[in-house]
Amino acid sequence: MINRLINFLTTKQSLIGLSLVRIIFGVAMLYELALNIPTRFLLWGPNGIVSYEAYQKITESNNIHTLFDLGPDLWVVNAVIFGGIAVSILYIIGFQTRIMGVLIAILMFSIYTRDYSITHGGDNMLRLLLVYLIFAKTNAYFSVDAWWRKRRKKKLFAKIRDNQGIRDFVAIIHNFAWITCVIQLIFMYFASGSYKVMGELWQNGTALYYASRVQEFYTPGINDLLWKYEPLLIFATYATTIFQVAFPFLLLNRYTKYFAIFSACLLHIGIAVSMGLVDFSWVMIGCECMLLFDKDYHQLAVWWKRIFSKKETKTEAPPNETPVAT
Repeated sequence: MINRLINFLTTKQSLIGLSLVRIIFGVAMLYELALNIPTRFLLWGPNGIVSYEAYQKITESNNIHTLFDLGPDLWVVNAVIFGGIAVSILYIIGFQTRIMGVLIAILMFSIYTRDYSITHGGDNMLRLLLVYLIFAKTNAYFSVDAWWRKRRKKKLFAKIRDNQGIRDFVAIIHNFAWITCVIQLIFMYFASGSYKVMGELWQNGTALYYASRVQEFYTPGINDLLWKYEPLLIFATYATTIFQVAFPFLLLNRYTKYFAIFSACLLHIGIAVSMGLVDFSWVMIGCECMLLFDKDYHQLAVWWKRIFSKKETKTEAPPNETPVAT
């Protein structure tokens, strides 16, 4: 048992999943910054929604510092936003990923501390997990760093890579960062489900109906259609609560784990479509990627190839030819 635990901790886990998380989180940051370029001075400028004086009071009372401490000038806003776009792109492609990971975590903290009025649940998860991911290896796949390592092996670090003790230590740090991210995600689902259990509207099955009536979350056509099927909304209300409370326990089994991840993706797709919270759903679906091990991804790839190889075999099979009489 102890040997299995040691082997688990000294072997880097979920490298594919964390690489996908890196890409998805980077796209989320790029989307947030690029989308708000026209309104950047309104959101983060000195005379925006939150004035620079109000921002300074918040940072001083909490004894925190951000990139906007450079000053109230407009060039600071431009430097943060356009520099953040460049950092997000480099983080997505996995170039100098560790450095970009630190920068994007600082960027995320800065823009949402500067204007606390635009935050949502996905931003809170993003702000936390980006810090944890600094200590994880998120560039093992789909990255420029991985491509570069294969083509240029640096002799300077050859002895370090060959040192088993250092490799084990780095793997343990990576795994603890990954486990921390997973625990954070589990607590979020379980806490959300627990609060729903205590809510009267969730207990009587009307919570989603009233949520869909809120103007800020109204999607024309979709919500009008949902209102016609009240039993469906009641079922979705109870199903959401049960799923979130059961989420930690579903992950304990390899088969129910797939069901939990699939259900979570369906839940957030539904939130994106019916409530318009696309960025929140995108971040949360990205979080699900870290719940699968590398062997799970390889197994899914095998299943995928089998399915499409069968389809190609059927489409390419020649028709039965009948001999022509001579």
